[in-house]
Amino acid sequence: MQVFELDQYTNELKLRDASGEVFYTLALNVKFPHLHQGAVVRIRSATFDETSTNKKVLVLQHFSNIMTFISTSSTAAKLSKISDDRAPEKAALKSNLSMLPVVLTEVDKKHQGLPMSSLHDLFHGPATATTTFRTCFYVTKVEPSDVSESVVVYDKKTKKTASSKTGKGDLVHRMQFLAKDVSTQFNNNVYRILLYSHEGLGSNFLGRAANLHKDGAALKKTKEQVE
Repeated sequence: MQVFELDQYTNELKLRDASGEVFYTLALNVKFPHLHQGAVVRIRSATFDETSTNKKVLVLQHFSNIMTFISTSSTAAKLSKISDDRAPEKAALKSNLSMLPVVLTEVDKKHQGLPMSSLHDLFHGPATATTTFRTCFYVTKVEPSDVSESVVVYDKKTKKTASSKTGKGDLVHRMQFLAKDVSTQFNNNVYRILLYSHEGLGSNFLGRAANLHKDGAALKKTKEQVE
Protein backbone atom coordinates (compact mmCIF):
# COMPACT_ATOMS: atom_id res chain seq x y z
CA MET A 1 0.00 0.00 0.00
CA GLN A 2 2.80 2.42 0.87
CA VAL A 3 6.60 2.57 0.81
CA PHE A 4 8.21 4.89 3.35
CA GLU A 5 11.95 5.58 3.30
CA LEU A 6 13.18 5.34 6.89
CA ASP A 7 16.81 5.97 5.89
CA GLN A 8 19.04 5.52 2.87
CA TYR A 9 19.21 1.76 3.46
CA THR A 10 15.76 0.78 4.70
CA ASN A 11 12.13 1.14 3.60
CA GLU A 12 9.10 0.46 5.73
CA LEU A 13 6.33 -1.26 3.77
CA LYS A 14 2.66 -1.03 4.57
CA LEU A 15 0.96 -4.23 3.40
CA ARG A 16 -2.66 -5.35 3.18
CA ASP A 17 -3.85 -8.79 2.14
CA ALA A 18 -7.14 -10.18 0.88
CA SER A 19 -8.38 -10.69 4.44
CA GLY A 20 -8.17 -6.95 5.08
CA GLU A 21 -5.40 -7.15 7.68
CA VAL A 22 -2.75 -4.42 7.65
CA PHE A 23 0.90 -5.27 8.38
CA TYR A 24 4.21 -3.42 8.35
CA THR A 25 7.69 -4.72 7.61
CA LEU A 26 11.20 -3.41 7.01
CA ALA A 27 12.88 -4.14 3.68
CA LEU A 28 16.46 -3.33 2.69
CA ASN A 29 16.87 -1.15 -0.40
CA VAL A 30 19.82 -3.17 -1.65
CA LYS A 31 17.99 -6.50 -1.45
CA PHE A 32 14.57 -5.27 -2.66
CA PRO A 33 15.21 -2.23 -4.90
CA HIS A 34 12.15 -2.70 -7.15
CA LEU A 35 9.37 -2.47 -4.57
CA HIS A 36 6.90 0.33 -5.18
CA GLN A 37 3.48 1.49 -4.04
CA GLY A 38 0.69 -0.60 -5.56
CA ALA A 39 2.86 -3.66 -6.19
CA VAL A 40 1.39 -7.12 -5.56
CA VAL A 41 3.92 -9.26 -3.70
CA ARG A 42 4.38 -12.57 -1.93
CA ILE A 43 6.59 -12.58 1.16
CA ARG A 44 8.28 -15.84 2.08
CA SER A 45 9.85 -16.74 5.43
CA ALA A 46 8.48 -13.94 7.61
CA THR A 47 7.53 -14.18 11.27
CA PHE A 48 4.92 -12.20 13.20
CA ASP A 49 6.35 -9.87 15.85
CA GLU A 50 4.29 -10.55 18.98
CA THR A 51 6.13 -7.86 20.94
CA SER A 52 4.75 -5.00 18.83
CA THR A 53 1.70 -3.51 20.54
CA ASN A 54 0.73 -0.50 18.41
CA LYS A 55 0.86 -2.10 14.95
CA LYS A 56 1.17 -5.52 13.34
CA VAL A 57 4.74 -6.15 12.21
CA LEU A 58 6.28 -8.90 10.07
CA VAL A 59 9.96 -9.64 10.74
CA LEU A 60 12.10 -10.65 7.75
CA GLN A 61 15.11 -12.94 8.11
CA HIS A 62 18.31 -12.82 6.04
CA PHE A 63 16.88 -15.69 3.95
CA SER A 64 13.43 -14.09 3.51
CA ASN A 65 12.33 -13.15 0.03
CA ILE A 66 9.78 -10.80 -1.54
CA MET A 67 8.48 -11.79 -4.96
CA THR A 68 6.73 -9.22 -7.14
CA PHE A 69 3.95 -10.29 -9.52
CA ILE A 70 3.76 -8.71 -12.95
CA SER A 71 0.75 -6.43 -13.34
CA THR A 72 -0.85 -8.57 -16.08
CA SER A 73 -0.93 -11.74 -14.00
CA SER A 74 -4.20 -13.09 -12.59
CA THR A 75 -2.88 -12.84 -9.02
CA ALA A 76 -1.98 -9.17 -9.48
CA ALA A 77 -5.33 -8.43 -11.09
CA LYS A 78 -7.17 -9.99 -8.17
CA LEU A 79 -5.18 -8.35 -5.37
CA SER A 80 -4.59 -4.96 -6.96
CA LYS A 81 -8.26 -4.14 -6.26
CA ILE A 82 -7.60 -4.14 -2.49
CA SER A 83 -8.03 -0.60 -1.19
CA ASP A 84 -5.97 1.05 1.51
CA ASP A 85 -7.14 1.18 5.10
CA ARG A 86 -6.16 4.35 6.97
CA ALA A 87 -7.54 3.19 10.34
CA PRO A 88 -4.04 2.52 11.80
CA GLU A 89 -2.87 6.01 10.80
CA LYS A 90 -5.97 7.66 12.24
CA ALA A 91 -5.53 5.75 15.48
CA ALA A 92 -1.86 6.74 15.66
CA LEU A 93 -2.65 10.42 15.20
CA LYS A 94 -5.12 10.33 18.11
CA SER A 95 -2.85 8.37 20.45
CA ASN A 96 0.39 9.18 22.24
CA LEU A 97 2.12 6.19 20.67
CA SER A 98 4.90 6.85 18.20
CA MET A 99 4.00 5.11 14.97
CA LEU A 100 5.80 6.02 11.77
CA PRO A 101 4.98 6.47 9.06
CA VAL A 102 1.66 8.26 8.89
CA VAL A 103 1.44 9.00 5.16
CA LEU A 104 -1.23 11.62 4.68
CA THR A 105 -1.34 12.03 0.91
CA GLU A 106 -0.68 9.97 -2.20
CA VAL A 107 0.93 10.98 -5.46
CA ASP A 108 -1.42 11.15 -8.43
CA LYS A 109 -1.31 8.08 -10.66
CA LYS A 110 0.27 9.97 -13.57
CA HIS A 111 3.27 10.79 -11.34
CA GLN A 112 3.63 7.50 -9.43
CA GLY A 113 6.21 6.29 -11.92
CA LEU A 114 8.56 9.20 -11.28
CA PRO A 115 11.74 8.46 -9.31
CA MET A 116 11.84 9.71 -5.73
CA SER A 117 13.88 12.91 -5.36
CA SER A 118 15.25 13.85 -1.94
CA LEU A 119 14.95 17.33 -0.45
CA HIS A 120 18.74 17.55 -0.52
CA ASP A 121 18.77 17.02 -4.28
CA LEU A 122 15.89 19.46 -4.81
CA PHE A 123 17.38 22.27 -2.74
CA HIS A 124 21.13 21.69 -3.00
CA GLY A 125 21.59 19.86 -6.29
CA PRO A 126 22.15 21.48 -9.70
CA ALA A 127 19.09 22.92 -11.44
CA THR A 128 17.50 20.62 -14.02
CA ALA A 129 14.94 21.09 -16.78
CA THR A 130 12.48 18.73 -15.09
CA THR A 131 9.39 20.60 -13.93
CA THR A 132 7.76 17.85 -11.85
CA PHE A 133 9.40 15.95 -9.00
CA ARG A 134 8.16 13.27 -6.67
CA THR A 135 9.31 13.54 -3.08
CA CYS A 136 8.46 12.37 0.43
CA PHE A 137 9.03 14.46 3.55
CA TYR A 138 7.94 14.78 7.15
CA VAL A 139 6.43 17.98 8.49
CA THR A 140 7.87 19.66 11.60
CA LYS A 141 5.50 22.63 11.63
CA VAL A 142 2.47 23.94 9.74
CA GLU A 143 1.80 27.64 9.16
CA PRO A 144 -0.45 29.51 9.80
CA SER A 145 -0.91 28.32 13.37
CA ASP A 146 -4.59 29.29 13.14
CA VAL A 147 -5.93 26.43 11.01
CA SER A 148 -9.08 28.35 10.08
CA GLU A 149 -6.86 30.83 8.19
CA SER A 150 -5.17 28.12 6.11
CA VAL A 151 -7.90 28.52 3.47
CA VAL A 152 -8.34 32.03 2.07
CA VAL A 153 -10.21 33.66 -0.81
CA TYR A 154 -8.38 34.68 -3.98
CA ASP A 155 -9.45 37.53 -6.28
CA LYS A 156 -8.38 36.69 -9.83
CA LYS A 157 -8.64 40.32 -10.97
CA THR A 158 -6.45 41.88 -8.28
CA LYS A 159 -4.43 38.68 -7.73
CA LYS A 160 -4.71 39.23 -3.98
CA THR A 161 -5.89 37.02 -1.13
CA ALA A 162 -8.04 37.83 1.88
CA SER A 163 -9.45 36.01 4.88
CA SER A 164 -12.36 33.74 4.02
CA LYS A 165 -14.09 35.20 7.05
CA THR A 166 -14.73 38.55 5.34
CA GLY A 167 -13.41 38.47 1.76
CA LYS A 168 -14.92 37.24 -1.49
CA GLY A 169 -13.40 35.13 -4.25
CA ASP A 170 -12.28 31.57 -4.95
CA LEU A 171 -11.47 29.43 -1.91
CA VAL A 172 -7.82 28.31 -2.06
CA HIS A 173 -5.31 26.70 0.29
CA ARG A 174 -2.54 28.97 1.53
CA MET A 175 -0.30 26.95 3.84
CA GLN A 176 3.38 26.44 4.46
CA PHE A 177 5.05 23.27 5.73
CA LEU A 178 8.44 23.29 7.45
CA ALA A 179 9.82 19.97 6.31
CA LYS A 180 12.76 17.58 6.45
CA ASP A 181 13.46 14.11 5.10
CA VAL A 182 16.01 11.31 5.40
CA SER A 183 18.61 13.16 3.32
CA THR A 184 18.39 16.33 5.44
CA GLN A 185 17.61 15.04 8.92
CA PHE A 186 21.17 15.53 10.21
CA ASN A 187 21.74 19.09 8.98
CA ASN A 188 20.49 22.27 10.61
CA ASN A 189 18.33 23.37 7.70
CA VAL A 190 14.54 23.30 7.61
CA TYR A 191 12.87 23.38 4.19
CA ARG A 192 9.75 25.33 3.36
CA ILE A 193 7.10 23.66 1.19
CA LEU A 194 4.36 25.99 -0.07
CA LEU A 195 0.79 24.87 -0.65
CA TYR A 196 -0.66 27.85 -2.52
CA SER A 197 -3.44 26.45 -4.69
CA HIS A 198 -4.64 29.72 -6.30
CA GLU A 199 -3.38 28.46 -9.68
CA GLY A 200 -4.69 24.95 -9.12
CA LEU A 201 -1.35 23.52 -8.00
CA GLY A 202 -1.73 21.24 -5.01
CA SER A 203 -5.50 21.77 -4.95
CA ASN A 204 -6.07 18.07 -4.15
CA PHE A 205 -3.26 17.76 -1.59
CA LEU A 206 -5.60 18.07 1.41
CA GLY A 207 -8.85 17.80 -0.51
CA ARG A 208 -11.13 20.50 -1.80
CA ALA A 209 -10.74 23.89 -0.10
CA ALA A 210 -13.68 24.87 2.12
CA ASN A 211 -14.49 27.96 4.17
CA LEU A 212 -13.08 26.89 7.52
CA HIS A 213 -14.77 29.80 9.31
CA LYS A 214 -18.20 28.51 8.36
CA ASP A 215 -17.81 24.76 7.72
CA GLY A 216 -17.28 23.05 11.08
CA ALA A 217 -16.82 19.56 9.60
CA ALA A 218 -14.16 20.79 7.16
CA LEU A 219 -12.36 22.62 9.98
CA LYS A 220 -12.29 19.46 12.10
CA LYS A 221 -10.94 17.41 9.19
CA THR A 222 -8.23 19.97 8.39
CA LYS A 223 -7.17 20.13 12.05
CA GLU A 224 -6.75 16.34 12.04
CA GLN A 225 -4.67 16.54 8.86
CA VAL A 226 -2.47 19.27 10.36
CA GLU A 227 -1.95 17.22 13.51
